[in-house]
Amino acid sequence: MITKQRKEEINRTFSENALRILKKRYLLVDDKGNQESPADMFLRVAKYLAAVEKDYGKDPKLIKQIEEDFFEIMARKEYTPAGRTMTNAGAGTMLVANCIVLPIDDSLESIFQTLKDAALLQQAGAGLGFALDRMRPAMTKTITSRGTSSGPVAFLKIYNEAFGIIKQQGRHGANMAMMSVDHPDILELIRAKEVEGKIRNFNISVKVTDEFMKKLVESPDDEWYCSWKEEWPALPGGLTKVKPRRVLTHPNGVVYGSEEVDITVRELFDEIVNYAWLNGEPGIVFIDTVNKTNPLPDFGPIESSNPCGEQFLHPYDNCNLGSINLAALTRKGKVDYARLSEVTKTAIRLMDNVIDRFDFPVPQVTELAKKNRRIGLGVMGFADLLYQLGVRYNSPEGVELAEKVMSVIQEAAHEMSRELAKEKGVFPHYKSSIYAKEKVRMRNAALTTVAPTGTISMMFDASSGMEPNFALAYVKQDKDSDRYAYLNQHFEAELKRRGFNEKEMNEIKEEVLKTGTIQLLTYLPQDLRDTFVVSMDMSGDDHIRMQAAFQAHVDNSISKTINFPNQATREEIKKSYILAWQLGCKSATVYREGSRLIEAISLGKGEKMVAMTEDPTRQVKVKAIEGEALEGNGLIPRTRPETLIGRTYKIKTGYGNLYITVNEDENGKLFEIFATIGKSGGFFQEQSEAICRMISLALRSGIKVEVVIEQLKGIRGPMPVMTEKGTILSLPDAIARIMEEHLSAKEAGGIKEEIPVMSGETISQKLPLPKDIADYGLMPGCPDCGASLILAEGCMSCPSCGYSRCL
Repeated sequence: MITKQRKEEINRTFSENALRILKKRYLLVDDKGNQESPADMFLRVAKYLAAVEKDYGKDPKLIKQIEEDFFEIMARKEYTPAGRTMTNAGAGTMLVANCIVLPIDDSLESIFQTLKDAALLQQAGAGLGFALDRMRPAMTKTITSRGTSSGPVAFLKIYNEAFGIIKQQGRHGANMAMMSVDHPDILELIRAKEVEGKIRNFNISVKVTDEFMKKLVESPDDEWYCSWKEEWPALPGGLTKVKPRRVLTHPNGVVYGSEEVDITVRELFDEIVNYAWLNGEPGIVFIDTVNKTNPLPDFGPIESSNPCGEQFLHPYDNCNLGSINLAALTRKGKVDYARLSEVTKTAIRLMDNVIDRFDFPVPQVTELAKKNRRIGLGVMGFADLLYQLGVRYNSPEGVELAEKVMSVIQEAAHEMSRELAKEKGVFPHYKSSIYAKEKVRMRNAALTTVAPTGTISMMFDASSGMEPNFALAYVKQDKDSDRYAYLNQHFEAELKRRGFNEKEMNEIKEEVLKTGTIQLLTYLPQDLRDTFVVSMDMSGDDHIRMQAAFQAHVDNSISKTINFPNQATREEIKKSYILAWQLGCKSATVYREGSRLIEAISLGKGEKMVAMTEDPTRQVKVKAIEGEALEGNGLIPRTRPETLIGRTYKIKTGYGNLYITVNEDENGKLFEIFATIGKSGGFFQEQSEAICRMISLALRSGIKVEVVIEQLKGIRGPMPVMTEKGTILSLPDAIARIMEEHLSAKEAGGIKEEIPVMSGETISQKLPLPKDIADYGLMPGCPDCGASLILAEGCMSCPSCGYSRCL
């Protein structure tokens, strides 16, 4: 009997942040506007799922005991099912899983049937995964229409727009799109999210094969060929080797062509690494490693996963998730392994019962759920567990503890599945599974995974999944941009236990608020700094080795982010990816701190956070960036100070001497450019002034000088000229050369001043300049060959090709 007093005790254990997220996501409101309490929610879920036992003829007393067991593991914060179960179980709404994979075949019918199914599932709150491999590459022939295909990424954009419109139950669209490195359009997918905010309703990942990874390690300079079934003679197996393609697209998004690309294995992998370094996508999937542990090989190879990559599934298959809170399972400074095993078994029964109440809006999904009975039991609070035990995350002891904890969960989960098989029968597709070959009767096709635990870990004030804590203090925003401030409760408790006074604690907290870590506070005891490490205190290799430790005792896969500091190099990311493959991880995702405008977690008080609801492609939210700002539809240039420091250079061009003034701001950064040639109002002066205005606007808006130089240097005009600085091809080329020279001189520690500094206006007034037809504002370029026109016998004519305006 769960008393009123017991409920009140449970409700008092939740923090303000936890209650906020509970009220927003999980606590139901009745017709009279009354909202249930956390204890009411646990009881609702426990009653509904325990009642499933009636279907198997269980005694009412046993059912009541099972209900209390379900209630206790949730009320004690030892376990929680996934958010969809918490929201929908016993609420009179569809009970669905968070993770489903849907097929997309190479036909318009399949593409849009899947879109329809996906829309219905998204509306019900499910997350989805898709493999794009079966869709034909861009610009290949289509039989029905006798036209050409727009390619997989074009259809991915259609899906993205549709999912962005559908409103889920308290959630926003979460989806995964994967493509094999063998697909000819792979470069198009790799680059699909180069601009932050594009295809925002999807995560994207590239599937790499063992063949590809072996070539990368052993012969990286081999040319890479993709494969596709086309009308030309095919290789054995029906596939033809083809080169990867660059898809050509008009600014309005219409695909108009493609061109083959010569690329080595190393270069292709560098493409993946570069874009992951840029903003965290694409992720990478070791698809052959995934299929080595496929529990249902008779149904063919697995091609995709759910949105966060912890569940690799066949088409229409799905998985029911739940997580054990390891932080709640310590007793006297040790892990209570007996209780951990008991909680695991109770959780497996609860999650197996969820499957009996699944009701998806797409019948194939419900059918396969009940035939495979997949479960994904994972963990959260692992980092907080280590804090309580005084064990450093990135240490041999931390890795050993990870293997021990996950192996206990794995063994208990499989043992319970065998018990349920005796009690309720094996899953219907048992004969097509690896267990039938091993002659082990199981209730479920798979049992363990490690999922990301976003809002459910916030509900229990626990660290997410198996991740290290991002920081000891931080601000987190959810997908609706509501913010939650955190100071790690275990860290605060340890400071109090060690007897720090209020002043000392405040000083420590100030440092933690600013940097997120205590590693710079060298006066603190070493064992304290060793224990309370955070994500940025460790290397990419540390992250990978911990992921591999968990993966060794997990049926499916793991959702894990390898966090890097902002200054991390592409080479570091590359090495981490290779190590992940070598250690048997099934996937890897990296994120370089600060590489996106919009981030879910921030240090400090979140003053500079851009809301999750903003569109980064439009840069609507104002954000300071080295003195510049983002507002409206673009960049706002810095205001010009009253006084600037500058130098003026002279350079010979085909149109006469060009005088270029380079002005710097107070920090020594290039701020604006002036250039003078010819008399004010003439054509050359008009051109040079326009070029310099746009250069100055770019510099004042934060565009890198090197990028500006790259755009201008090498532009060829009709009158190149040889000079001491080499061949000057045009006015923009001359300006770029001077900017480059200015930067080089600064880096070398000195700048040669060729003439006294003057403003652009003063130069035009003081310097004697030759008179030319361009001084009258006339166009000097020949419309036929581009050479300069001359004024001869009263007519504008071309000495090169004979063109004359008078003829």
